Amino acid sequence: MLMKNRPTATNNLFPKNKDKLCQDRIWVISKGRYTDFDLSRIWDGVKKERVMEYHLSELGRYLLNPNPIQINKKLVGCEIHYRTPFYKMKENIRRILPQKLHGRLKDNSSASEVLKADWETDTIPGKDDDFESHLKKITELLRPYNPIIKRIGKIDPGKVFEVIGTCEDIGGHLSCLNIQGSVTEQLDYIKENILKDVGVILEKAYIADGLFEMKGFNFKSYDKNKSYRLIKFSINGRSKACVLDSDNKVEFWIDDISLVQYLQLFDQLIKIDPKLNTSLGLCTAGKGEPLRLLFSKPLEIDYSEAHLPEVYRGVFEKLNIETNKKDVVKRVLNNSKVGITFNYVPQSEYDGKKLIVNFSVMHNFRALEPIKDNLPQVYSEINKMASVTEAGKFYLLDSFRGYKNDK
Repeated sequence: MLMKNRPTATNNLFPKNKDKLCQDRIWVISKGRYTDFDLSRIWDGVKKERVMEYHLSELGRYLLNPNPIQINKKLVGCEIHYRTPFYKMKENIRRILPQKLHGRLKDNSSASEVLKADWETDTIPGKDDDFESHLKKITELLRPYNPIIKRIGKIDPGKVFEVIGTCEDIGGHLSCLNIQGSVTEQLDYIKENILKDVGVILEKAYIADGLFEMKGFNFKSYDKNKSYRLIKFSINGRSKACVLDSDNKVEFWIDDISLVQYLQLFDQLIKIDPKLNTSLGLCTAGKGEPLRLLFSKPLEIDYSEAHLPEVYRGVFEKLNIETNKKDVVKRVLNNSKVGITFNYVPQSEYDGKKLIVNFSVMHNFRALEPIKDNLPQVYSEINKMASVTEAGKFYLLDSFRGYKNDK
């Protein structure tokens, strides 16, 4: 990756905190507070208990929601899985086997053919609406001559086991698309929709370890004054968490409570990273299309070899720290880091369809304990920058913003 630097909801749950919810920034989750709640409303046999209660913004609710989401991706190709001669033999075997044994003869013996188109030809910066409409008309006229469509037209559906679509987003991430219907219908779907945006259903916004799909959230309609109620409590020694609706009934349960810490880190970062705020602001203004949010650790950045982050350069200059002591600090910076990456595509003539990457490094303040006695002034200066959440005491160590150039 080459980075190039370039300039339905319950409202007013906590009236005292309302001003904090209305700040001119996206927020994700509030600080928690203990409150009494009648758990018997949501859990049989449990009486009123003290629970930890939070506000969730619309964005926070989206990130935690376990329900499926639909996003659009470009259909760029497919995999054709052909039946092999062994398939015919299995069909004959099925005729003489009892019905209950048919499932053991799976149709997984197949040869495959991969077809993929290049879809960057339609990403021309500076297009106006009339030109874009004209370009689409030309694309449709040339459609019959597309190599994939011509190849599919020569395929005998009777020799095909199944057709699986291949989708790609602007970031270059590929994903499979299951296509319903018969083989003929699957082939027709590819011919009809190749190089078009198609709807892809994802199980939920949280798609992998530390990775959230952001295209399913409508940033343009984000309302910072809407909030949802999240409660966290313990039952028989096990932590539970859920989001409530306006009637204090469970809207959904949160199976992985560690996701709440991701939200807390993200909200903390939004407060202190102006580069990230700029990017999120473009998305809410309709000038950027969000793609993904990733929390990653450990990180490959080695600060003992790389240049010191700006935050430490400023502290060292202010305190006139000696070179040998700087090396001591460098070593502790390699511990307890969390990387947070937010990707989006600007909707502007200048940037075209370039993928913009915001990469921020959050550092756990506890990692500075080894320098506390030898460099107390440095320790004290960084302590002023750190803030505490349930995820820990973190501060912004480093931040980059630029575009990804895969070429």
